[in-house]
Amino acid sequence: MQKKQDSIVASALNRAVATAVLAVALIAGGLLWALDAAVAAESGSIGAGATILTGKVVTTVTRAVPVPFNAVVDEVLVKPGQAVDKGAPLMRYHLQEEAERVLQREVTTGAGTEDLKGQVLDLERRLAETAAQRNKARQLAASGLGSAQASSRLEDDVHSLQRRIDLLRTTIQKSEKNFSARLEELSGYFGTTIKEGERLPASLTLTTPIDGYVLSLDGTLNPGSLLGAGMAPVRVGRLDPVLIQVPVYEAEISGIKAGDSVEVEIPSLNNRKFAGTVNEISWVSSDMSVSNPSYYSVEITVPNPNLELKPGFKAVVRFKGSR
Repeated sequence: MQKKQDSIVASALNRAVATAVLAVALIAGGLLWALDAAVAAESGSIGAGATILTGKVVTTVTRAVPVPFNAVVDEVLVKPGQAVDKGAPLMRYHLQEEAERVLQREVTTGAGTEDLKGQVLDLERRLAETAAQRNKARQLAASGLGSAQASSRLEDDVHSLQRRIDLLRTTIQKSEKNFSARLEELSGYFGTTIKEGERLPASLTLTTPIDGYVLSLDGTLNPGSLLGAGMAPVRVGRLDPVLIQVPVYEAEISGIKAGDSVEVEIPSLNNRKFAGTVNEISWVSSDMSVSNPSYYSVEITVPNPNLELKPGFKAVVRFKGSR
C-alpha cells in the first residue's frame, strides 16, 4: 500500500514539474516575440512580411580611360573624388621612343598609294594602245580585210584593262579615305590638327569621355611611369544617383516589382538610411544549375546628391511588405 501511494505522489510531482517548465517556455517565447517585434519596429517600422537583403553600391556609369599608345607620364592633373566635365584633361604624357618612331613614320609615309597610282598610269597607257588596235581591227574587219575574231579579242582586252584600272582606283580611294580617318583620329589624341608629312607634337593629353567624378587612379601613376598601349590609368564615373545590386532568392522575387520603394541602410555610415526605388529586375537567374538555388539580380536606384554613397559600400536593403 505504501509503495502505491509513493508512486502516485511521484507521478503528481512529475506532472507539476512538466507543467511549470511548459509555462516558463511559453512566457519566455512570448517575451522573445515581443522583443523581436520591438526591434523590428525600432529599425524602421518596415512591417511584417518585409524581406531584408544585402547588396553593393555601384556607379550608374563607369569608364576606364585608356592611353592609345605606349606612353611616359609627364603630369597627373586630377585626384580621386574630383569632379570633371566631359573633355577635361586628366593626364599629360609623351610617346615612348619606339611608339613615336612608328607613328611619325606612319604620318610621314601617308596613304602609301604612289605605287598604285603608277600602276594606273601604266594601265591607262596600255588601254589607249589596245583601244587604238581594236579600232583599227574593227575597220579592217568591216572592210573584209581583217578577222572579226581578232577584233573581238582586242575588245575583251580593252574591257579587262578598264576593270583593272577601276579596281586600282577603288583601292586608292579606300586607302586615302582610311588615312584621312587616321589623321582625324590622331588629331583627337593630340588635341590639334595632324597633317600628312608634319612633325607630331611632343606631348598628348588624356581626357575624360564623360562628365562625372574621378573614381580611382592607378597606384603606379606618377611622372615618369611607363604605360602600355590600352592601359587605363584613370577611372571616371557618375555618382548621382548610384545603383545597388541585390541577389534575390527565387521564392522572394515574385513579391518585388519595378517601381517599389525600398529602404537602404549603410553600415559604413553608422547605419544611415536612404530611400531607393527598384529600377530593374533580371529575368534570368545568375546560376542555371538544377542542384543550386536560383537568385535574380535586382537593381535599385538611390539618389546621392551629397556623394555620401561610395562604390563598394555594403548596403542592407529592406523591401517593404514583399513577402
